[in-house]
Amino acid sequence: MPYLVLARKWRPQTFEEVLGQRHITQTLQNAISQKRVAHAFLFAGARGVGKTSTARILAKALNCETGPHTNPCNHCNICEEITHGTSMDVIEIDGASNRGIDEIRELRENVRYTPAKSRYKIYIIDEVHMLTREAFNALLKTLEEPPPHIIFIFATTEPHKIPATILSRCQRYDFKRIPLREVIESLKRIVEKEKIQINPKGLLSIAQEAEGSMRDAQSLLDQVISYAGENIRDEDIAEVLGLIDWKVLNDTIEAIASQDIERCMEVVEEVYHFGYDLQYFCRGLLQYLRNLILIKVSQRPEGLMELSEEELEIYKKQAEKFKFDQLNHLFSLLLKGEQEIAQSTFPRTMLEMTLIRMATLQPILPIDEMIKKLEALGDKELSKGWREKKTSSTLGKVISSTDSGKNKVEEGPLSKNNEEIGKTKIYKKKEDLKNFQKEGALDESSPKILEEKWRGLVDFTRAKNPILGSFLALGSLVCITDEKIEIGFDENSFHHERMLERENRSQLESVCHEFLKRKTKVVISSLKQEIGSKGRVVLGRGEGARNEQERRSEKGEEGNPLIQEALSLFNGKIVQG
Repeated sequence: MPYLVLARKWRPQTFEEVLGQRHITQTLQNAISQKRVAHAFLFAGARGVGKTSTARILAKALNCETGPHTNPCNHCNICEEITHGTSMDVIEIDGASNRGIDEIRELRENVRYTPAKSRYKIYIIDEVHMLTREAFNALLKTLEEPPPHIIFIFATTEPHKIPATILSRCQRYDFKRIPLREVIESLKRIVEKEKIQINPKGLLSIAQEAEGSMRDAQSLLDQVISYAGENIRDEDIAEVLGLIDWKVLNDTIEAIASQDIERCMEVVEEVYHFGYDLQYFCRGLLQYLRNLILIKVSQRPEGLMELSEEELEIYKKQAEKFKFDQLNHLFSLLLKGEQEIAQSTFPRTMLEMTLIRMATLQPILPIDEMIKKLEALGDKELSKGWREKKTSSTLGKVISSTDSGKNKVEEGPLSKNNEEIGKTKIYKKKEDLKNFQKEGALDESSPKILEEKWRGLVDFTRAKNPILGSFLALGSLVCITDEKIEIGFDENSFHHERMLERENRSQLESVCHEFLKRKTKVVISSLKQEIGSKGRVVLGRGEGARNEQERRSEKGEEGNPLIQEALSLFNGKIVQG
């Protein structure tokens, strides 16, 4: 007797033996018991999940000699004929090889004939989505109003390719992928009856490789048995199926955690030497990172992963070396690298570069911590700016001792903008000192605030008049008062000449009036290149550079504690006029 592969030998023969499709088998059994069986069914789902097997069981349940029953007896002649595929009344058609209109026309002719010895004539068309559009159209009328003794059962892995006119004439049942635990339990029953020695970890590897397909799992088990015999080791499974050794994945993550680039390159060499598919290696590494992420986010990760207790402990210890954001970023880098490897003519090089990027990834600061640091830094800068503002608004001319022993007085405010303290001018009159105090004062017309107003004016102008706004962006704010705003442009530049035109200046005055909420005269001036950068605020060139500062209240310099502190610091004195 020829050998029968495990997938055929252990094929389900009753509705109870169909794994993971309780929502379908229960519905079909109820339909049989209530005599509400439809004339056309569509079974859709992934490969190896029980579509064709369920179709055969349904055919046996309807045609059983003692039936119809919710479960076939599997002992009568009709049940045995359907099981062995020799029944004249249950016709299985491969949609991929019988896809033309001629085959469907022949089917239409045959449906007129009654069953030979069964209750129903049942047509099971596998991969029905492969039929041509003409074939589907030829089937429409027969499918809508078939003879009472005809039942159609369509099976497909791609239901979206079936015309809507066909779908609307069928009862659709969507088959799910079989849960991993059920696949493992089924494999365990098979190896016990076949007297095969294999550990649970080996069954887990086979079930994971099958990806929810029972037929694939049985075929893989058959292949491993052919290689290793009755005693199967984990190494045999990995070698036959080309599985990536779990230890290799673990070593790779350890190398990334320790930023050991040399070890990462050694892993690539091992993977390449053993002939593993590099894309497959990336997928295994992605699965590994996925497990680490689940451990980070889940309180009970063991329910989401099929791992031994030993492996789970290793995962947990390894997950402590990473932050969640870092794992998420590593996953994104590897996913992008896997896509690049699939498209590259140098897959090994792409894998090496991907692992290097992952190994050199710096720890990511969580966004909430980053916001807190920025807020703290902003408060610090704000406090610093207030102190500088207070210092520069009160500190006047300070006489400092020079190397030659002569006293000189500094010009301008003592602030961080002074490039060299030693470059000073001498003020001989008391009024000069008071004027200097006024010049150093900072208020709402300070450069920072003026810069914000200038940017706001440029953006507002762009929104109103894009061309005018583009010219304005190339200019610099010279000064601004209640009566006028002076804008400078590079000398002899194109945009300077354009802005001198009356029409453009008139439009700009209208925009400024709308933005500043007051009537303002616009003055266009020329700047030399070294004076200021384009689009910046250039203070002190116009008449209004000190507009509101002159209204500051004056205090006696002798009684000002900051001036006294400066005099003490520089060992100086105030020169009276």
